[in-house]
Amino acid sequence: AYALANSLDPLHWASVANLGAVLQDDMNEHADALSAYNKAYEILTQKDAEPTDPPEDLRVVLSQLQYRTGLAISSGMAGRKCALQDDPTKSVPCEEMAKHALSLAIQYDSSNEKAKHMLASLTADGTMSRATNEYVTELFNGYAKNFEQSLVGELGYNGFERLRRGFDQVFGGSDKVPIFDLVVDAGSGTGLAGEQFRNVSKTLVGVDLSESIIEEGKTLRPDLYDEVLVGDVIETFRERKPIDLIIASDSYIYFGDLDPVFQAMREGLGDGGYVALSLENVSTISETSLTSAKPDWRWQLTPSGRFAHRKQYVEAIAEQHAMEVVRYETLDAFRYEKGGGVRGHFFVLRKAAQEKEL
Repeated sequence: AYALANSLDPLHWASVANLGAVLQDDMNEHADALSAYNKAYEILTQKDAEPTDPPEDLRVVLSQLQYRTGLAISSGMAGRKCALQDDPTKSVPCEEMAKHALSLAIQYDSSNEKAKHMLASLTADGTMSRATNEYVTELFNGYAKNFEQSLVGELGYNGFERLRRGFDQVFGGSDKVPIFDLVVDAGSGTGLAGEQFRNVSKTLVGVDLSESIIEEGKTLRPDLYDEVLVGDVIETFRERKPIDLIIASDSYIYFGDLDPVFQAMREGLGDGGYVALSLENVSTISETSLTSAKPDWRWQLTPSGRFAHRKQYVEAIAEQHAMEVVRYETLDAFRYEKGGGVRGHFFVLRKAAQEKEL
């Protein structure tokens, strides 16, 4: 329908832009999506004729088109060459073209948080220590309705189940796990992890930045949480103390530097309190390369826009904040991405029973 609309009116930019979105989001046809985005961009920027139904804020729309262009170029094109549009006989690394598109997106709209985040991802910007709250909120507000179907049904995600099984082993089995008075599910989403820990929680509180995904969780699991909060986990830890158990199932993959969130957990946890958290790890090849090039590396911003953390870094930051690692397991293939299993790992931490005053 979008293609037909554009054939009937070649100046109808919105139809061809939406065609690109369908090709990219629903069909994984990134090259065809790129052609559609380029066509929409050309319609909006050419001087010869007025586009049909021009957008009210042209620069914002051009920013979104360039952001989408950058995603289409970078998706599945790592290490490949891309031909220059003005001179197809010449080529450059596709990553460079993607960076250029994302830079343009930011020039058109300096508030485009998604473009900033993805540009940092492609440039491996070590100064970027976490995703902004605005980026995460926008990401999951748009993802809420299809969240579980995509994550569990299509990507085979099972990290939340494996996190609970590993947590049980700390106590010698599921029947020996104590009941925790106050449990906070950090980055609760639709309640996948919270559901795993409900039977050991006297009071279970869910907190997430995305109101939309919390509402979706209420629809799917209406009686799961005793309370749900829209907000930042760092603020919640400090406001709801003392906490007996913090669950963070793939919640901290939007932090690179874990120091602020570990400091907040230290403040929020009661003495002897526990943390069950899972994180992504880099691929085996990347781990070898990073360790060789930078032996003291701590985290890596991956092309997906998520952070992967080194085991030794997590252990060090936990010790720095008076937490002991009481269980560690690898989580290889806890989710699939572009046909391959994603590496991950989980940690169960215990805060010192009595912290010494400095």
